[in-house]
Amino acid sequence: MLYYSSMRLSFTGFLVTLGLSTAAHAGAWVQPQGHGLFIAQASYYSTNSYFDTNGAKQPQPRFRKYELQPYAEYGALDWLTIGGSAYAQSVSQSSQSNYGIADPELFARARVYADDVQVVSIQPLIKLPSSFAENSVVRGGSKSTDIELSALYGRNLNLISTKDYADVRVGYRQRDRGLSPQWRGDVALGLGITDTIQLIPALRTVISTNLKDASTFSEGGDLDYSVLKAEVTGVYHLNDVQWIQAGIFSHVAGIQTGDGYGISLGFAQRF
Repeated sequence: MLYYSSMRLSFTGFLVTLGLSTAAHAGAWVQPQGHGLFIAQASYYSTNSYFDTNGAKQPQPRFRKYELQPYAEYGALDWLTIGGSAYAQSVSQSSQSNYGIADPELFARARVYADDVQVVSIQPLIKLPSSFAENSVVRGGSKSTDIELSALYGRNLNLISTKDYADVRVGYRQRDRGLSPQWRGDVALGLGITDTIQLIPALRTVISTNLKDASTFSEGGDLDYSVLKAEVTGVYHLNDVQWIQAGIFSHVAGIQTGDGYGISLGFAQRF
């Protein structure tokens, strides 16, 4: 059950880069007790169209979002990691602009099983309401308070290197303010290109349990929506405890959500 050798610590460092361009969901592995990780990431997202209630693309005025996300997690116990994140955003569309804090999240990740090649964890999470300077239509995040429970599975692979892995997450999110619950899922593959470079292709999806046909689309999280996002993240390790990462992502399909693309840059420090 306890398998945190130096190789495993390095391996965990690769895993926790998962999902940080859009949401604070790391992999199934937990941090060693008394140790943690901090990541600061900046991203840019833009779109001039959206997916309507039938999933067809429709034009809209150009929407832009600049985002800075601090993320931290800490090994409170050998089997338990706690953490959180938030998004400082600046958004604009047409003649409107706004800024604020979007979707702060707090989570706990508990390992329930592990052996030499795989791990299973559960992760309860709470998302707090977003807060923006102006109560205008253009804004980021949602005003709802959400509660989520996820099951996570990670497995060591040996496709290109011994640091390769597969990581899967399935979660159910309950939303308030009249918003429908969501199913959320991630599938990622980590590939060790060299001793210092990792490539992580991933698919991430949100599926609303009830999409309201009469809803008027606007850029923000206060809608029932579904989305499929593809992303690729590259990681370069500067040393044993620091690395930089860069990624690209795109909304490839959806309902009542923006059809957009984005880039991200980040710096990580293990402590």
